[in-house]
Amino acid sequence: MSYPTLKLTYFNAPGRAELTRLALFINDVPFEDERLDRDQFLARKPTLPFKQVPTLTINGEVFAQSHGMARYVGVLTGLYPSNDPLRAYRVDEILAFSDDIVNKLIPSLFEQDVTKKMAMRRELAEVTLPGLFPLLEARLRATPGGKYFVGDTLTLADIELYCMRKNLTSGHLDGIPTTIIDAYPRWNAIADAVAAHPKVQEWAAKHSS
Repeated sequence: MSYPTLKLTYFNAPGRAELTRLALFINDVPFEDERLDRDQFLARKPTLPFKQVPTLTINGEVFAQSHGMARYVGVLTGLYPSNDPLRAYRVDEILAFSDDIVNKLIPSLFEQDVTKKMAMRRELAEVTLPGLFPLLEARLRATPGGKYFVGDTLTLADIELYCMRKNLTSGHLDGIPTTIIDAYPRWNAIADAVAAHPKVQEWAAKHSS
């Protein structure tokens, strides 16, 4: 199959680019995985759509917005069920709720005062996230599924659930217990299924540092 020329630009971290990176890699779609350091980003920032990353350059044209690019790649690869509006909506719900969770975490990522940061993380770990995660688990359980979220076929929603779990349990978020999603079996079952995918294991082995 012939694909457009693709370049995904982000920092050297999973963050908001990992969903699209994995979607491309799982399906053997060639792409340039461009990773910027802080100075490179600041130098390029004025030229970027919305002055932010990630961006996806498609045949030389630069596009932004992480879930927009993920859906584009999902359509290319079959990971986004664009021919089934209801299944697509189910996937979109998970992507949107993931954004809700990330947006709760972001302020603590940018807080420079350590005391304030840890207070924010404590609030997240004890109040905010425990209020959100049961809603996600209930939605996952209520949706007719199988091995994955909407059946036995992998979609963007499954990869996003895997990426969220990996980020939240990595130990890189000081003050957020690595056990924080242990109580959500459906979420973990889906994430486990994604983690067992040979291409996901290959990607993880290449980017383990």
